[in-house]
Amino acid sequence: MMKYFSFLTLLLFVAVSCSTTEQAVNETIENARENFRTENEELVSSLNLENYRTQLSDAYAYRENKIPVAFNQIKVQQEVEKDLYEGYRVQIYSGQSVVQADTMAANFRAWADTTIVGYQPDTYTFFRTPYYRVHVGDFHERERAIMFSNIVKRYFRDAWVVYDRVNPARVPADTTNIKTQ
Repeated sequence: MMKYFSFLTLLLFVAVSCSTTEQAVNETIENARENFRTENEELVSSLNLENYRTQLSDAYAYRENKIPVAFNQIKVQQEVEKDLYEGYRVQIYSGQSVVQADTMAANFRAWADTTIVGYQPDTYTFFRTPYYRVHVGDFHERERAIMFSNIVKRYFRDAWVVYDRVNPARVPADTTNIKTQ
């Protein structure tokens, strides 16, 4: 096929460059097209494509593809990809003393071991200029973090919920019931 296309373009080039009349150029182009059509028809007939044609496409070609009304009424909820590391923690201390931050974290661990049932929260002590902060727990939902902070506020009065990066392995299951003894 490429051979014929090349031949056709060569003929055009020769025809134009020889300064022939427009009628001669048109005749040459028409002859080349006719030769190309004849050779393609011979190629198609030699392949015998009729044996490979499916009858289903012919049988259903006249039908319209209408979507039933019931399917149009279904609303598809798009899944929003959620970052598993985004979540909430409860901050129990923020101050400039590293000793007091470590003491607060140790006090919380001791209190949580004896008081909280159903969930063992981790403590995280870190420094963000100019304060040391102590965060506890890992939650994906703010409501669960608020519920947990209400338990923590019984002993640590200044506890509040903060947005933070969480450890997905330490997030309690949705069915976990967190309570005090």
